[in-house]
Amino acid sequence: MTTLDTRTEIESDDLATGGKHRLHEPGGRGGLIEVVRHRTVLSMLARRDVRMRYRYSSLGFAWAYVKPTIQFLVYYFIIGVVLGLERRVENFAVYVFSGLCLLFFFNETIGNATRSIVKNRAIVKKIWLPRQVFPIAGVIVAASRFVPQFLILMIGATATGWYFTWTGLAAAVAGVGVVVVWGLALGLLLSAVNVYLREVQNFLELTGFLTHWLTPMIKPWTLVASRLVPDLGLAGVMLLTAYLWNPLTTAVELFHLAFWSPTVDYYFELSPYLWTRAYVFFGLGVVVLAGSQWLFKRLQVRFAEEL
Repeated sequence: MTTLDTRTEIESDDLATGGKHRLHEPGGRGGLIEVVRHRTVLSMLARRDVRMRYRYSSLGFAWAYVKPTIQFLVYYFIIGVVLGLERRVENFAVYVFSGLCLLFFFNETIGNATRSIVKNRAIVKKIWLPRQVFPIAGVIVAASRFVPQFLILMIGATATGWYFTWTGLAAAVAGVGVVVVWGLALGLLLSAVNVYLREVQNFLELTGFLTHWLTPMIKPWTLVASRLVPDLGLAGVMLLTAYLWNPLTTAVELFHLAFWSPTVDYYFELSPYLWTRAYVFFGLGVVVLAGSQWLFKRLQVRFAEEL
């Protein structure tokens, strides 16, 4: 097969239209849809990355359950009971862990996706594939680590009084949906930018740390509001609005509603416009995803050269 054969495909119109032919870049117009045609490769990449993560571990994939279990117990006994935060936030372990699961999923999604093109440089330079398969495979790997954490959350919440509600189910689905669409959108964008500016992947370590403090993962939004508004006045109101109107705060609050709220005795006060923010951020995330795909397609032209 010649170089021309490997770099182009022949698109044939129906014979009724005259049998017209033209050359185009393979998958150049398909975007994310093209990944569906390569789902076997996508599955292989995701399985490879999961196996490599636990390749030299004697416990293997069991570590995916051991770590979140230990984390949950630490939040319950050490931070909640010993340090006394259980007295401020009832069922503190479930409160923190429900937010931690989503933030870990989000940060892992963006981190895996951002490093994916550079990590697979040998494949990118030698074999043609729709380049989107690499960041999407990173999202799947992040999801494989989210599932054990979610199961531990369910066990811990059930043990402390959680019960099923349709509102809770809707909140859980909405929270995951917001995280997935924003994680994929930003991951796709940053994976392309990281090829040209390698500092991006280092910057993510800082942003990952900040997400824990810029969302109500540890302290309820009501406590943040009680400190900002009386002390800072109008500036505090503006800061609180910015704090609430971001997709991660919305997703974390939805998970609190789904898994923590049923376990406490008092009424869980929803942050203002929670469901409205969920709809807005999901829709906005889809728009950002479309924009990320558009930019990715233009930046991928020089991937092989830059790598």
